[in-house]
Amino acid sequence: MHDVLIVGGGPAGLIAATEAVRAGAKALVVEEDPEIGSPDHCAGLVSKEGLEKIIEPTPAFVLSRINRARIYAPSGKMYEGKTEGVKALVIDRTRFDKELLRRAEANGVEVVTNQPYKPELRCKVLINAEGTKGRLAKRLNLSIPRSIPAAQLDIEVKDFERDVVELHTGEWAPGFFAWVVPRGDHVRVGLASYEGVPLELLKRMLEKNRNFERMKGARVLRTIAGKVVVGGPLRHTVRGNAIAVGDAGGFAKPTTGGGVVLGGLTAKLAGRAATEAVLRGGTLERFDVEWRALYGREFQTMRLAARIFRNMREGELERALRISSEEGVLGLLTGYDMDLQGAAVGRVLRSRLIRCAVLPFLRSLF
Repeated sequence: MHDVLIVGGGPAGLIAATEAVRAGAKALVVEEDPEIGSPDHCAGLVSKEGLEKIIEPTPAFVLSRINRARIYAPSGKMYEGKTEGVKALVIDRTRFDKELLRRAEANGVEVVTNQPYKPELRCKVLINAEGTKGRLAKRLNLSIPRSIPAAQLDIEVKDFERDVVELHTGEWAPGFFAWVVPRGDHVRVGLASYEGVPLELLKRMLEKNRNFERMKGARVLRTIAGKVVVGGPLRHTVRGNAIAVGDAGGFAKPTTGGGVVLGGLTAKLAGRAATEAVLRGGTLERFDVEWRALYGREFQTMRLAARIFRNMREGELERALRISSEEGVLGLLTGYDMDLQGAAVGRVLRSRLIRCAVLPFLRSLF
């Protein structure tokens, strides 16, 4: 009988386990893959401020430091925002996960790889950190977070600037967007979409989008398939003696699908709530109450922003980007925390951009 059993050895699972042990519980992590951190499906873009709340960034896993963002309108026109300091980092998820593993084991967490969940692994509290698979969620009568398919290519482009990320909007990725993230001697180009087959859309974009001319003929190092969680947290993240964390709990930004920081921050709450329930007679509902109090409004705001963006027509998006550039809003937005986006959305709502959001919002209602 384990105090806390964590299923899934990704960042959320390892962080929850570490917090549980630090609070006094005994924790076991089981990971079905042979190695922690592999395979790596993540673009690796995180906010510097958010990451520092989880772990001190080090050159061991930081690939790039970002202070510029280029957003391409559906027409192909480019708008750029720049910050004075570094606001975002690109991390190597394999090395990052292994560092979290090292710290978890140093704190006394037991980690077993190549071990899928089995019912005979008895525990007082179970933390589901299986990602988007849904197998354990079904067994626990937990919902499966809403996600859309994504595809990425690692491309050998050595002259790409290391301090800038790109976002491409429009028909290339219906309802979502495409991205280019620098990763040292190559870039990771990807997209997610509500319609179509992402890998086919990605190849079409690389072939036909004139802003990718510099990548034509470049060597593709790796093809990556995955999912992007876009629905926000589950309605019920606690069921019986089980808690859902990370992507399994829907703790990813509805706007971009990024979940390393918010997944990690909420996993800390889960680890502490699990220990309180095991050792001090607390209830797991404490987790649900705490994450909603700290981040509930953030998720609601990001859901609204994602809903509006998803229902924008190309002409409306062109106008919104033009206004954001004219008013200097784009430059200001790059200065906000890219993981806790509530303040950035609030800034948009106080600008002339609010006019661009009315019709897409009304359209989303029907």
